Amino acid sequence: MKYILVLLSILSTFLFSETINGYELPPEPDPKINNSTLLGIDSNNNGVRDDVERWIYNRYKNDHPIMIPLKMQEARAFRYIIQDPSQARERNKEAEKSSLCQYVFTTEWANSFGRKPLILRDSETEIKELREREEVQFNTAQRARAYGEYNQNLSGMVFESSWPDESWIEGCDFNTTPYIKMSEKL
Repeated sequence: MKYILVLLSILSTFLFSETINGYELPPEPDPKINNSTLLGIDSNNNGVRDDVERWIYNRYKNDHPIMIPLKMQEARAFRYIIQDPSQARERNKEAEKSSLCQYVFTTEWANSFGRKPLILRDSETEIKELREREEVQFNTAQRARAYGEYNQNLSGMVFESSWPDESWIEGCDFNTTPYIKMSEKL
């Protein structure tokens, strides 16, 4: 029965679509089905749960265009880390790549690369966005527990930090060239 419901959810993609900034979103999944598993429904197989993907596109549709690929990469990293929290140290590398990619375009670091920032956020806004994202991404007890276990497994560890260099941009999982060109023209 569960498989039939998942199939119906996927088929609804073709019946009820929504487009934001030229991108066709997957349909809103049935919450009961979506929340019955740790990873939920990802009908387009892009590594982001459909409800999270829809939230990202709706939340950032009026912000700078780079916000959507950055937040999608971040969502993929969070999905990956909760898949197996016991592998926290190894899986944290994906979260780090996502963060470093984002830093390349922020007020604090863009100048280090000889570019103007595309992301203008103060720390209060960033904290608010982090809380919003965590509420959406870890919206069930099972997901919140997995995220808590991941954080607990990282507790007390020391991590190296690199000084900004072009390797930060290599961690981006999307084509950054158009965005770099934008920031060079500002």
